[in-house]
Amino acid sequence: MIDEKGRLFGKVNIVDLIIVIIVLAAAAFIGMRLFGPESEIANTEKVRITMFCEESPVYVTDQLEAGCEAWDAENQVTLGVLQSWTLGDSKSAVTDEKGEVVEISRSGYHSVTLVCEGEGVVGSHGVTIGNALYAIGQSASVYFGDCKLFLDISGIEVIS
Repeated sequence: MIDEKGRLFGKVNIVDLIIVIIVLAAAAFIGMRLFGPESEIANTEKVRITMFCEESPVYVTDQLEAGCEAWDAENQVTLGVLQSWTLGDSKSAVTDEKGEVVEISRSGYHSVTLVCEGEGVVGSHGVTIGNALYAIGQSASVYFGDCKLFLDISGIEVIS
């Protein structure tokens, strides 16, 4: 079976064969970690993230553009692409002369609801995008192109 030169069947060096087997086993292990059923890549889904900003100056909301990247400044993660947004009256809480907190709308400001689509791994606590976990109610500072908004995540849904 192994000749005097250390070749298997007179053709393959046994040391070379062992090295090839080790390399193939390592490649199979890495492939299963990256693309197997438990991998992040295999579990990535398209998600729609809805965000709400109570108050932003008109000059900021006027700069929003569909298709721009939504980038989380704190976690340095791209959340996805801005699909649409809806403007409303700004919402500020102030204390009136009776000491009660009331909601007012300020001129020159809008509230804005933004809808982004991206990819992430959906779990029981929200969606993981990059290495950051996002959940409904979470506050974030997000860039949309050259605009920065301070907002809260108001919805996360899987889309097909």
